[in-house]
Amino acid sequence: MQNQRAQEVEVALKETRIDIKENLKDYTFYSSIPGSNIKSREEILAFREKMKCITTKGKWVFDKTPREILKHKQEPLYGKCDKSSNKRNSSIEEIWENTRNSVKYIWKPSHQCPLPNFTREDFCSLIIGLKFLLVGDVLSFQLHELLLDYFHDGPVQCYGHISCKEHVLCRPSPHLEDAYNLTSKMKYVRNDILSSKKFILLPGDHDYVELRNVELPWISFSYRYNVIILNKGHHYQDDKTFRLTLINAIINIRKKRPDTLIIFKSATLGHQNCNDPDLKPLETNYNINELKNVPYHWDEIHKQNMIAKEIVEAAGGVYWNLEYIMETRVDGHIGGRDCLRWCIPGPSDIWLNLLSYITASYVLLNKY
Repeated sequence: MQNQRAQEVEVALKETRIDIKENLKDYTFYSSIPGSNIKSREEILAFREKMKCITTKGKWVFDKTPREILKHKQEPLYGKCDKSSNKRNSSIEEIWENTRNSVKYIWKPSHQCPLPNFTREDFCSLIIGLKFLLVGDVLSFQLHELLLDYFHDGPVQCYGHISCKEHVLCRPSPHLEDAYNLTSKMKYVRNDILSSKKFILLPGDHDYVELRNVELPWISFSYRYNVIILNKGHHYQDDKTFRLTLINAIINIRKKRPDTLIIFKSATLGHQNCNDPDLKPLETNYNINELKNVPYHWDEIHKQNMIAKEIVEAAGGVYWNLEYIMETRVDGHIGGRDCLRWCIPGPSDIWLNLLSYITASYVLLNKY
């Protein structure tokens, strides 16, 4: 069974390479990363090997040491796991005492590839002048919420989980020349399948639109952003449709702004029966027989992540692997009928650590 699954992935990758050669040949970068300081094949391979080690050779460890935790400020859905039982001036220790166990696990990579810690000031210094566009399904909105919780302390204007106005993440010193253009910003647009639609389809006077996927336009203004983070999520497409849609999206990005840093955030596995508050992270990742019985095409996630990795890396982008890290985090979900997303703070906090490492590696090569 394991060999059969590996063969299915390899067949899918062979078909993907054919499509890359036929459709993406004018937009392939094997020796540099547009939008970064990485300019050689050796540097690319070294970074990818380090990221692979960090994201696949580690485990979740329960850490009882009191520490400051992320405070959720935005969409109430992500805060539903917590009750507001802390006093305004509570100490870190008092807050920690009332914190859910799902927040107290830390991702511990192998000693061969430690994950550096970053402060907010460190992160802000890395993203100065960067404009982020997040495009994808509701799991991209979770990343949007995490970034706002970490950086932002002003008003936020969103339209449900559909779209948000551009928000400031970090402001440079007002005394800096060109401070306005150096301000780092972020915008979220929901497009469940990364389609390149130019218009929203509206119903006629006596008609309606059957909406299976939300596909808001985003390509037309993508040139304003120098970092684009894509995520397809859980809106199933067959392999051919998926890879051609992603290739088309990347071509459109490169046409609009060739030096864009493209990051593809991998899809993560959902978990059934996630409502038990006493759940703990799984000791091991799912085996092949367990994945055979999962619903909603979840068994296709790994294969399509590998397809995306092949395409994005060929196009000089970054494949951000969250699949392995999040697969064992059955705990800390929003719950109810939502076993895809996690409460904030919670297991998804690690996304911030990984994004800061990616940013450091690409913007300030070899500093960390």
